[in-house]
Amino acid sequence: MRPHRFLDHPFRQAVLDEVHARPIEFVACPARVRRVALLLPQNANAVAEAHRLFSDWCAHAGQPRPAEQARQHSFDVDGRHVTWELHTEFVTLTWADQIEGAENWPREIGLEAFEGEMLIAAARIDVIDGTKVPEEILGGFQRASLCASIVEDGQGQVATDFVTDPDGFTRFELAAGEIGALRRAIIVRRLLEIETYRALALLGLPLARSVSPDLRSAETKLSALVEGMVYATTTDQAQAALSALHALSVKTGELLERTSYRFAASHAYGDVLRTRLKGLGEQPIEAASTLERYLGNRIDPALATCLAVEKREAALAEKIERATELLNTRISLDIQTQNKEVLNTIANTARSQFRLQRTVEGLSTIAITYYLLGILGYVLNAVTEFAHVSKPLVIALAAPVVLFGVWLLIRSVRDHFRED
Repeated sequence: MRPHRFLDHPFRQAVLDEVHARPIEFVACPARVRRVALLLPQNANAVAEAHRLFSDWCAHAGQPRPAEQARQHSFDVDGRHVTWELHTEFVTLTWADQIEGAENWPREIGLEAFEGEMLIAAARIDVIDGTKVPEEILGGFQRASLCASIVEDGQGQVATDFVTDPDGFTRFELAAGEIGALRRAIIVRRLLEIETYRALALLGLPLARSVSPDLRSAETKLSALVEGMVYATTTDQAQAALSALHALSVKTGELLERTSYRFAASHAYGDVLRTRLKGLGEQPIEAASTLERYLGNRIDPALATCLAVEKREAALAEKIERATELLNTRISLDIQTQNKEVLNTIANTARSQFRLQRTVEGLSTIAITYYLLGILGYVLNAVTEFAHVSKPLVIALAAPVVLFGVWLLIRSVRDHFRED
């Protein structure tokens, strides 16, 4: 029992199981081993759906179902040992047959479960006796692309030309008569993985070539837009340039969306491929290249092309972002200038209205005073005659009082409306 109470990490069992998730499948000598790799659809449920399809096929064919979370499952049928493996974006079926086995696409091994999926790689390895691949077999390969090397410190040889046969299989010859069963199984697995990861690593190259014209077009448009920004003297012109930059940004985002996953996967597969090639421990033989050197001369430039396109896409996105920031700054300054002019106009208008209001108030005070004094004059007619007082004198004395009273009244009305 555990001396203390600890909780297992949720992924602990998965990590422990991963060490044994893909056990080595032993291979007889002589034997013929074939593998096909099928690319899964690009959707979130592709892996689970591939597991379900194969599990249903096993039940229909009378074979035991794979475990629920299994990534590898093996069974024997019609004298063949079949191994199914599930990966992140592809599934493989590998089967070992007699050395004379001529059927490249046998039925009842599980291929039917994945009909309609895209074939990405197919390999055939003939495991033969002896320590060297016979000259007559080497002569069947194309000399221009012949790869042959010594493995396991001279205990065996491997040869291929990476040319597919009429059924689409790349043929390898492995002379492994003196190699132990475990090491032989490991070498066979590495050769199968080399062919699989070679194809997957190169998937990014056609995509890089296909997006290059669109990328070049976007770079040209951006250059023209940046040059035109110098002549964008009005806000409307700047807004038009900003709209064009937005459309270009959307196009660049689409390119990044199309390529980011594939390029990242190509680099990852390339790293795995280099590890598998190095693990072969090849020693060169005369008049032939090693697998590591031959594939390195082709994989490395392809991955470099993908990396170059990635950098161009990132640089384009960064330039668009920088140009957009400059335009936004320019538009903000223009808007601030326009706002300042509007505020100045409003201020000038307010001052003019204030002066006009004061003028109107003054005139109104005089006019009201004039009319009040006129009315007062009618009222004082009788009083001045009765009191024998001079009417003009009374009106003259009353005028300042009336004027002051009218001014106070108008000011009171104005203050009242201001408070409202």
